[in-house]
Amino acid sequence: MRLNLSWVFMHTLLMLLVVINLLTGFRIAAVHRPEVLLWSGFLPQGSLHSLHFSMGVTLLTLALTYGFYRLYRQRFLTSSKRVGTQSKYHKLIILLGYTCLCLLLLSGCFLYLGSFFYQGMIPTGFVLNSHYVAALVLLVYIPLHAGSYFVQYGIEIFSTIFIASKQARFANITFIFGSLLLGSALFLLLAKKAPQALIVHQVELSQYINIDGYANEKIWATIKPQVIHTFGGANFNNGSTDVRVKVLQNGIDAFFNISWDDTSESLNHLPIQKTKAGWLVLENGFYQFDEKTYYEDKFAIIISNNCDFAAAGTAHLGPKPLADKPPNWHGKGYHYTSDKNTTDQSIVDLWQWKAVRTNNMMIMDDNFIGAPVKVRAGKRRYAAGYQTDPKLSGAYLMNWQWYKPNGIVPKRIPLDTLVLKTTGNHLPADKLLPFLDWDDIKPYKAEYDSFAIGATLPSVLYATNSFEGDRADVRAFARWHDGQWTLELSRKLVTGSQYDVPLQENVCLWFAAFDHSQTAHTRHARPLQLKFN
Repeated sequence: MRLNLSWVFMHTLLMLLVVINLLTGFRIAAVHRPEVLLWSGFLPQGSLHSLHFSMGVTLLTLALTYGFYRLYRQRFLTSSKRVGTQSKYHKLIILLGYTCLCLLLLSGCFLYLGSFFYQGMIPTGFVLNSHYVAALVLLVYIPLHAGSYFVQYGIEIFSTIFIASKQARFANITFIFGSLLLGSALFLLLAKKAPQALIVHQVELSQYINIDGYANEKIWATIKPQVIHTFGGANFNNGSTDVRVKVLQNGIDAFFNISWDDTSESLNHLPIQKTKAGWLVLENGFYQFDEKTYYEDKFAIIISNNCDFAAAGTAHLGPKPLADKPPNWHGKGYHYTSDKNTTDQSIVDLWQWKAVRTNNMMIMDDNFIGAPVKVRAGKRRYAAGYQTDPKLSGAYLMNWQWYKPNGIVPKRIPLDTLVLKTTGNHLPADKLLPFLDWDDIKPYKAEYDSFAIGATLPSVLYATNSFEGDRADVRAFARWHDGQWTLELSRKLVTGSQYDVPLQENVCLWFAAFDHSQTAHTRHARPLQLKFN
């Protein structure tokens, strides 16, 4: 018995699409689901977000055309036949597969369209978890479905589902051609959909905006915030937090007022503690550069003229997406552009606010993403395309000479008076000063080390003044109050630096919040695009 060409075409394409979507989807999920890294060796690597989206749209098209096929099969495809009869058990399995596939497609649309589609009526974390669970169940469904047919019909089932009947060839080809047209139209409709507009409001040059984290100028109260539902971050409630953004510009500078929900003010950045064996860095993942316990809160913004998926196409997933470069320690991937020239229009701007290391400098750390850099001998962490803008002066340092997971030697320790006033020997780590100022500390020597076992000190040293030069282009300050961070920042619309992206019409932005985590930040699928009002 042979099935008609339309069915064979759809079924074969369905198998291919489901496999590609599951493989790419699980690799994407591995960024914020550590358990998926156990399967990392079976998953693809590289720039996968666009492929996952394209195959997802094709799968959505196939689901719609299959519904059409089922409804009109008797009228247009009279030669269509079933492959024998199905047991009640197998019918339940097929129903499970249909349900999971529908849930995957629906939740995928929600995650892609985000606030443009459902306006936050459904928690983003719930949608993300539903998408993941449906994928896991579908992974189980595949062998159950195939196994049931194999047990019932044996190896002959393979020739039945892959070799089509020659009957009604014209009708089948017409149906397939129509399906391809529908898929192309749907893909163009979704792929070419403009990003959500982020309105930049005009303000007079004489209007003074104080970058102090209060955002209490009257002009801010007149602007409705743009809400971005971000997901997939560590330590947030269900991995999600809403980011609220307002933007002003006066023809010279741009001003951002950004707030996000965070239940705790996290300033406990990799403290060092005195033990019987010496000083130890308190960490729970820092050795793999994926700390999620002893870390400061952070916030990042990516700015690019390229509005592609995955932070302007810079996210390349997997433990070793670059064959000729070192693997990353946490197995998640690297950020880099594919262009060899890192000083042209391919630059992707990256600003990072850090609650301990930069907030008291009153700046965001101005970085960029470019092409992968050369490997430097002796450097433990390879960062691919993630690089800092040049600076003229200014620095913060970590308070250890060489990092080792089993113990370190501090660079400097507090003066006695500071110890008595601020740190003590057993003050809880969350009550410590978040950093040590260079003028209040002295070089470490064993004879100075009179700290008791259990004493804890900050690891961040403010060595000199604030950054100066390109790396300090973004002025910023944030305050935490009542479960919410409020960050104010300012940067010139055009800095003139080859490492910065001008803030102009149609530039795209992505926002990410970190809740005392080093790399496990929240994200959103589609960027926001600047529109000057």
